[in-house]
Amino acid sequence: MVDNAFIARTRAVNGCFSMFLLMFLITFIPLFIENRTALMRQGLLLPLLYGMEFVAIFSLYLLFFRRREGLGKGEVKRNDFALLLFALLVIQFIFPRLMGVEKTETWVTEQVALPDEILALNAALLVFVVPVYEEIVFRGCLFNALMYWFNDKVIWAALTVSVIFAVLHTQYTDWRTLAALVLISLVLTAARVRSKGIYLPIGLHMTMNGVVMAASYALN
Repeated sequence: MVDNAFIARTRAVNGCFSMFLLMFLITFIPLFIENRTALMRQGLLLPLLYGMEFVAIFSLYLLFFRRREGLGKGEVKRNDFALLLFALLVIQFIFPRLMGVEKTETWVTEQVALPDEILALNAALLVFVVPVYEEIVFRGCLFNALMYWFNDKVIWAALTVSVIFAVLHTQYTDWRTLAALVLISLVLTAARVRSKGIYLPIGLHMTMNGVVMAASYALN
């Protein structure tokens, strides 16, 4: 006789992994847009993609996932936020220097060079929208699925989700940037585990993106 609890958890894990697959598939939608080249030149293709991903992922989250284990508010503590934010900013600003990175990624310079109104739109989405659905998918749903597949071994689940998170940021080409993304994801995963929810990693991700965007704009 099959354990009902096992069936329920298996279905929950399949649902979580489906959220990851959905986000992955949505990233290919721009390939089927006829005027995608013009939209890219205008700086509007990525905002369109961000909007589609957010609407799909956040809607499903509200309907089916927000009450699942590790996908709710969790326990957000100011000391945890401050310590983990410090770690994220060290990775963002000190780690590249230690690794000898001297040139800004092309994607970053292209974003900063956009017209002011498009730059503001992209910045707003990267600060307030992208972190929401990325944390739902990666530190929420995918992490839950990996915990199941790795028999609740946190380190293996954290490492795997972090590598996947880095690899899927295809706009970056320098391996040192990808290494930094792995470290960033590990910190955000620590926030997810520490708080037992996704509000803390969402808040950290938003704040980090805001600081990085402000610094990039100020230095260019």
